[in-house]
Amino acid sequence: MAECVVSLVVEKLASQLIEEAVSLSEVHNQVEWIEAELRRMQCFLKDADAKQDRDERVRNWVADIREVAFATDDFIDIYVQETAGHRERGLVMTFKRYFNLFFLSKLVSRSKVNRQINRIKTKIHEISDSRSTYGIENIGRKGEGATSAVSELQERRRSSPHHFEGDIIGLEDDVSILEAQLIHGESRRSVVSIIGMAGLGKTTLAKMIYHNNDIKKHFDCCAWVYVSQEYRAEEVLRDLAKKLMGFGKAELEKMHKEDLVEELSKYLNKRRYIIVLDDIWKKQVWDNLKEAFPDSKNGSRIMFTTRFKEVAIHADPRIPPHELSLLNDEDSWELLSRKVSLEWNSVTSLPPWTEEIGKQIVNKCGGLPLAIAVVGGLLSRREASYSEWLKVLQSVHWQLTQDPIQCADILALSYFDLPFYLKPCFLYFGLFPEDFEISARRLILLWVAEGFVRPRGQEPLEDVSEDYLEELVGRSMVQVATRKSNGRVKTCRVHDVLREFAIMKAKEDRFLDVIYGEIGSMRTLTRGRRLAIHFTFPPAKNTATKLRSLLCFDLNEPIMIQVKRFKLLRVLDLEGMYISKLDSAIGKLVHLRYLGLRGTWLKKLPSSVRYLSNLQTLDLRSTLVNPFPAEIFKLQQLKHLYFSDLQQMVLTPPTTTTSLPNLQTLTGLYFSEVSSSKMEDCLNKLTTLRELGLHGHLFSQKEHLGKWIFNSKSLESLKLNAARFQSEDITYEAIPQWDFSSLTHLYKLHLTGSMGKMPDIHCFPTNLSELSLTNSWLMEDPMEKLEKLRSLRVLKLKQAAYVGREITCSSGGFPQLQLLKLSFMNAVERWRIEEGAMKNLRELEIVECKRLKIVPRGLWPVPSLRSLKLGFMPGHDVGLKMQERQGEHWYRIEHVLPI
Repeated sequence: MAECVVSLVVEKLASQLIEEAVSLSEVHNQVEWIEAELRRMQCFLKDADAKQDRDERVRNWVADIREVAFATDDFIDIYVQETAGHRERGLVMTFKRYFNLFFLSKLVSRSKVNRQINRIKTKIHEISDSRSTYGIENIGRKGEGATSAVSELQERRRSSPHHFEGDIIGLEDDVSILEAQLIHGESRRSVVSIIGMAGLGKTTLAKMIYHNNDIKKHFDCCAWVYVSQEYRAEEVLRDLAKKLMGFGKAELEKMHKEDLVEELSKYLNKRRYIIVLDDIWKKQVWDNLKEAFPDSKNGSRIMFTTRFKEVAIHADPRIPPHELSLLNDEDSWELLSRKVSLEWNSVTSLPPWTEEIGKQIVNKCGGLPLAIAVVGGLLSRREASYSEWLKVLQSVHWQLTQDPIQCADILALSYFDLPFYLKPCFLYFGLFPEDFEISARRLILLWVAEGFVRPRGQEPLEDVSEDYLEELVGRSMVQVATRKSNGRVKTCRVHDVLREFAIMKAKEDRFLDVIYGEIGSMRTLTRGRRLAIHFTFPPAKNTATKLRSLLCFDLNEPIMIQVKRFKLLRVLDLEGMYISKLDSAIGKLVHLRYLGLRGTWLKKLPSSVRYLSNLQTLDLRSTLVNPFPAEIFKLQQLKHLYFSDLQQMVLTPPTTTTSLPNLQTLTGLYFSEVSSSKMEDCLNKLTTLRELGLHGHLFSQKEHLGKWIFNSKSLESLKLNAARFQSEDITYEAIPQWDFSSLTHLYKLHLTGSMGKMPDIHCFPTNLSELSLTNSWLMEDPMEKLEKLRSLRVLKLKQAAYVGREITCSSGGFPQLQLLKLSFMNAVERWRIEEGAMKNLRELEIVECKRLKIVPRGLWPVPSLRSLKLGFMPGHDVGLKMQERQGEHWYRIEHVLPI
């Protein structure tokens, strides 16, 4: 983590302070020296970060570097903040004039600035000298550092097919699926991969299959090799040669890699074999070993276990990796009870009182077998009493982080393997509450605002940030909760055990703190650079003044944050808080990049927001803010602007020709019946938009709106809502009949309002994957045209989108559709589905379609259907009927509303 901290500070020194210091050569030279020294230290930090857990000397040295980086970061930010304060008062000055002014006014002198820089330089000299003092000069040398830090753990957890617990819980279905792939799959040599997060049971599952009698009979020869993070191809090949061909140690030592590959290939060429390669971390492993495994078209198999999806896909793109799931509640309790019974040598069941509290304990483990096994071992060493089990329940997460050999260190392997730019992104999950489903969009924008995302050519930082999230998902460290229609992550979460690990590591590195509302939790604050507050806002004296980020969750009382205490904030996220007024001092937060006010009680923004010159994201969704000040157009760095969709937000046009050149997101913007030429000119300059949401009098403004929308060639998401609010009533105007086909990047289109008739198929972009129609009042069956959209994955027809009596889905129609939602379409009586329609449909939701008395029989042959949700469908017993088994498939029935 220290490597990332130093990297961010070095980039800031290079891009910001040095540019400002060119007029003062003395400071310029000193700052350049600091930058150069930090760059040198950065070279050693990757190894040191991994080694510090095992060596207190290294831990102290890394902490010293982190502190000097923080001190440098504080110096830069305070300088910029104070300079901006003078500019706010109308003083335009050079860096040199800034110091002269401060000297004359006795606010700060050049000598004070020099003292700050000299303190930093002195500390850097001490850190450099301390490497020899601590006796850690070997950090960074080849073969040292991270390798020695992880090799001990890897040796302890080295897998062997002979160490196998036969009594395994919750993997029966996985075994059946994988055995079928291994025995009945293609004749070509193929790679079958098991993927999942640390502790999920990948190796255990592989052992179950490896020991299966049917597997042993089907293959002529088999071998198990543990690969690990720090592997050498020759060692793996020697191990294989020893197990398969019985070569002796002396003979193997004489053979080079090429000889081993040749001998193995020759031996395996005439045999049907299965080779298990356990715990693979890099794609290069397969590249280095695959020549030893010939493809004789006889059904030979390689089986991987890995935490990384990209490793599995790289080895065999034609076979989807088998991703293990977390255990359900029932299997979790069974695993815990068996683990405790085994340790107690109990031949009978556990005492009755254990079940209730035991299920609460496993619930804290989140279905992770490793965590359940560790807790089971802990319980088995405790007195068999309710009070002792209660103590474990109250400290489950803490206990797991205190058992480094079995749990924490296994998770740490994944963490230390992260590239330095992903470490802060992972630790950031520690700020969010337990079991919190996080909006990927929110997370992506927060990472960008924090400065974690490194530029990648001309690519938008938001896209790079999204790739960071996908990489964490691919490394099995983050779980996807839902995906968008284009396949991107919509919401995500992190396992509770990994979250506790992230908090532990983050606190060690002063990366973040979390306050849970209890006074006791405030005593454990570590002066972290980021603070999350859950449930109760602490007294002002208990919060640090050098915070870079403040996030609040579930505060159950009105608050008034004195933002002047937090002058260095980059992120202020108050989503859902009881805030009716925002401190006017908000304008002094010149470093602020992200201001999240969604769901607050805010009615007005202070005019001082115009001074937030670095603001990138302003989120006002579900607030009562109205009107919005024209000063918004002075925020030249603004990229994402979310207006409230609860208000007819009036945006006053600017008095100048200023625009927002970097704006990518604009949602909730209201259009009145009459627009001004100034507003039209302003909007026509917003051509960099990727997401746009408009509501109000759209039809009467269709001419200039159409010109603006179709000039936005990068548009990916468009929501048009023709709703008008009149007192307590809502009426809907017509939606303009536009041809959207020229918006080639558009994948998501939501239209609310009368349409008259369904647009022709050529009016939609070819890659449209999500379409929602609401209050469209269509008289003709929309399915006839919509089923020809070849890329459509999500279709929602809501609230009188169609007012006819019958809809038909033809054979071959909707080839990619995965989710279909029909709601409040009370005119529809009959739905006919031909065989072969919607062949990839996975989710169907029907809500308040009261006249649709029979769910169509055509659904029954759809093998892909997994979820049927019904709501407000009186008198329907379809749920009971569909619980019957249909071939090899089951439908999950969920009544989301009373029936």
